[in-house]
Amino acid sequence: MKDLQSLLIEIDGLKSVYRKSYISDGSRNENSAEHSWHLALALMSLKPHLPKELNIDHAIKLALAHDICEIGAGDVSAYAADRTNQAEKEEAYLNSLAKRYPAFGSDILALWVEYESQVSLESHWVKLLDKLLPFLLNLANEGRTWQEQGITAPMVREHNRFIDTVAPNIYQWMMRELDDAVKKGWTTSNRIMPELNLSRLFSGVMIEHIAEI
Repeated sequence: MKDLQSLLIEIDGLKSVYRKSYISDGSRNENSAEHSWHLALALMSLKPHLPKELNIDHAIKLALAHDICEIGAGDVSAYAADRTNQAEKEEAYLNSLAKRYPAFGSDILALWVEYESQVSLESHWVKLLDKLLPFLLNLANEGRTWQEQGITAPMVREHNRFIDTVAPNIYQWMMRELDDAVKKGWTTSNRIMPELNLSRLFSGVMIEHIAEI
């Protein structure tokens, strides 16, 4: 019981890892445990529409396990400019988990590797829904995460392009919704330029001019 208690308290830590996405009413950010739960239920709700050969139980395991690595590595936005060594940090934590809790930790590590490698039909659909849910949440709260992070429609389109190969109908629907979000001002179709610091620009020009004199 001591080992079980220790393990269950450790994985409870996923509740304290907060994501950039907001819950549907926009009142607060969601945490990674909520996201994993939502992902598992999304798979259950879509079961009648998923490929018949997909193992739904295995897909749900992937959904529940894929972000446990964030207990040790934290969550970094998929649109972040710097994701250096994120995968290495995630793997290092899962290796540590497997050493301390061999049975459970090894299973989680194997599921994480499968998800990251995208080697199975189940992993393809889990990744698809992993991207679809934040998209739906942005639609629900008027693009709040997109606006806060300066995420443009072309960025969203490119980030989710792989969905077109897994489920073209879903991707086409998403793109129509994205076009509508642009019309509503929830994101922009243009590249966001960094704010121009005029004082710094002119001070630099002045310094260069003085140097020439």
